[in-house]
Amino acid sequence: MPKKRIRKYAGPVLAIALFALAVRLLIREAHQITWDEFVRGLTGVPASQIVIAAFLIALNYGLLIAYDILALRYVARSLPLRRIALVSIAGFSLGNNLGTLLAAAPIRFRFYSQWGLPAGQIVALISVVGLTFWSGWWFLGGLVLIWVPIQLPPDVTLPFATQTLGVVLISLAILYSLVCFLWRKPWPIGELHLRPPRPGLMFVQASVAAVDLLISATALYLVLPGDSVVPFAQVLAAYLVAIGVAMMTQVPGGLGVLEVILLTLLKGTVGDTVLASVLIFRVLYYWLPLLAGMIALVGYEIFSGAVAAREATGIVIDPERVVAPAVPVDSTHTVDSGRRSESGDSGHSPGSTAAVDRGDSGGIGDQEILLPEFQDDNKPADG
Repeated sequence: MPKKRIRKYAGPVLAIALFALAVRLLIREAHQITWDEFVRGLTGVPASQIVIAAFLIALNYGLLIAYDILALRYVARSLPLRRIALVSIAGFSLGNNLGTLLAAAPIRFRFYSQWGLPAGQIVALISVVGLTFWSGWWFLGGLVLIWVPIQLPPDVTLPFATQTLGVVLISLAILYSLVCFLWRKPWPIGELHLRPPRPGLMFVQASVAAVDLLISATALYLVLPGDSVVPFAQVLAAYLVAIGVAMMTQVPGGLGVLEVILLTLLKGTVGDTVLASVLIFRVLYYWLPLLAGMIALVGYEIFSGAVAAREATGIVIDPERVVAPAVPVDSTHTVDSGRRSESGDSGHSPGSTAAVDRGDSGGIGDQEILLPEFQDDNKPADG
């Protein structure tokens, strides 16, 4: 029991401590930047580049839908694309700001369970979504950090060079590939038994995540000041390190962690104005999608409530489907389900039954919950 309590609270406590440390470091770095430099960083980015960066981020969130599509493919389930898009965009937009445990996982649990997936498959699906990101980060991060080592500031010392980190990441990527190619037995993870993805699915996973990271790094590159001269490869390397560390700390949205790492790694080449650029990037990549995700969720709830209300109040009686009473009826009386009797009764005897139909909702409620399952050996055993 004490061990379970320690595991339960260790993650949140560690995330809070890392967040406090990142904020402290960020404040210390920000004190070295004058207000004029910060304003010059905000105004030095051409409006056209901000628009292009926003467009790329919109495309990026569209690409994130593939994470859930691949995870559904792994558990051999199929859903309409509009439903996958809703849960994916809502999960990522809120999860990127509030954290996986507080937002992304609960959103996926709520919607996928509502649409017929058992809890075991949802846990496997969420695991594959996370594995998709890390597989792409291992492959892309390893290659970039090996070929484009980051020059650390003089006041930053690490026990190993960034090239060494690249070798570690590419080794993890190769190990993951070998496991997917060679190992077919299920692994017990808690109450689940999960097989590694097949090589084809693994390749698509890594490719999708790598493109995702490339697009978001390009958006960051576009919001750097127009007069800054820094190679894209260096910005990409710094971003991969920052996003990886931010994800591992589990600080919601990597708030403070992402900023302090990018500021530390890029201020030597971009200058102190990089803090303004990172702020613009957070608004475009995190806060605006958060607003869009919340609007999508509210709109879905309102629409679903309206459909449910219309279904509840749209009950009609079909006269042609009224069943004759099972008891003898006096020949002087007739049962007419289409008219009411003079006494105000419904027009059929107490012993009769009327078939009740609901009106066509024309919306979410009338859609098929699940399409036929894929024939895939990757389907895990339900927990």
